[in-house]
Order: sequence, then structure tokens, then C-alpha cells
Amino acid sequence: MKRTTIMTLLAATLAALCAAGCFNPFQPLVGTAEAVSDPPPKPTSAANALELLRWCWVNRQISEYEELFTDDFQFAFSDVEAVDNLPIPRWEEIEIARKLFVDGTINEPRAKRIDLNFSGTLKPIADQRPGKMSPWHKQINTGVVLNAELADQIWSVQGDVTFYLTRSDSALIPRELQDRGFKADGKRWYIDRWEDKTSTGQGGASLIDHLLRQARARSAAPSGGLHQGAAAPAALTPGNEHQGSWGGLMLLYR
Repeated sequence: MKRTTIMTLLAATLAALCAAGCFNPFQPLVGTAEAVSDPPPKPTSAANALELLRWCWVNRQISEYEELFTDDFQFAFSDVEAVDNLPIPRWEEIEIARKLFVDGTINEPRAKRIDLNFSGTLKPIADQRPGKMSPWHKQINTGVVLNAELADQIWSVQGDVTFYLTRSDSALIPRELQDRGFKADGKRWYIDRWEDKTSTGQGGASLIDHLLRQARARSAAPSGGLHQGAAAPAALTPGNEHQGSWGGLMLLYR
């Protein structure tokens, strides 16, 4: 049989299968699970460690996120939010990320989508903290643009952040990572402190209360809606977009 005849028959067969509702190999079904297209960056430098942090947020991947922080890590809130909130330690940082990326909370589902970009070049400089010496300790000051699509609004963050990073031969590596083979060989970098400076000064506590009220109204209503006769919570801003801080997003899932 000629090649052109075979191709004609194949095309006709595929068309018939598609018409019957069968699987079309040229238009595969699209699943609902997250698909990670790019491999995670290797944190072989201070800048690459932040690229890995970005990758984890964008792809909502918790396993690699657990490997990013020293045992004595702290997330420090901005001056406005630090009045009522102590720094977040490593274990809680991971717990918050797990809720945001994967599990959600009782009142707030996990994020539907996260976009994160650092503005400018991730240029390491000498760590300015007392007793922190180069080349083992580095500091990166950068701007950030973050948009997290939550259940009812997009949480938008713009501002500055400072990361302090330590090379593995000077880092306090968590025991659980040591048990998995992570070594103090100087080939990997960890984040040991993260200072958030993105606060808008708009009253984070009252905003969190407002969002929690929205979430409770969703969860208490039949079929995911509001109770009959209940007033819908007011939108935060036109288009349900809120300009908040990175720390405020952490508090929402804390």
C-alpha cells in the first residue's frame, strides 16, 4: 500500500475516533495538578539560593523549600507589623509555606497561583551584621513584586527585602537535613535571615481580621456561598486586589 494511502487512512481513523469522543493524541487532556516545567535552581551561590526561593513560590513546591533555611533562620516583619509579631523561625516558616502552597487553612484555601519576581540583579555584598565575615556570609538587598491569587482576592506586594545568606561550611544546618546527607562542604548556600520591608502601613491586623471574616462566611455558607440574606463582604479594592506586605501574607497563613 502506498505511503499516501496509509496516511489518508490514519487521518480518517483518527477523525472518526475523535468524533466518537475518544482520546485525541494530538490534543491530550490537560490535568489540574501543577506542572513544574523548569528544574529547581541549585543553591551553589547566594544569588542562586534566592532563585530557588523564587522557584519554590512560583511552583508552590514545599520539599525544596524545606532545604533553603538554616536551623537558626528568622523571618523578620517590617517595623509596622513587628510591633505585634515576633520573628518567624524556620519550622514555622515551612509550616506557613505548606499551608500557602499545598494544604490551605480552615479559613483560607491554598493559593491558586503565585507570581514572584525580584527587581534588579541579585548582587551579593558583604554581610553588614557584626561578626559576619565574607566569603562565608553575604547579604542581598533587592526589590520584589509578588502576586498571590487567593480565594477571593489577589494579594499584591511591592517593596524592598533584605536576605542574609550563609555558606554551608559556616551555616547551622538543620539535623534533619544532615541526616539526609547535607554537608558543611562549602558547596551550598542557605538563608539565615529574611527582613521584610514591604509593609504599606495600612494596618495589617485589621486587614487579616477582614479576610478571615470573608473566609468564615465562605466556609459556613451552603455550597460554598453566603448564608441566605447575608450581605456579601465588601471588596478590598476594585478588582479584589489588595496591596499588602509579604509579612501580611505570612500572617494570613500563620
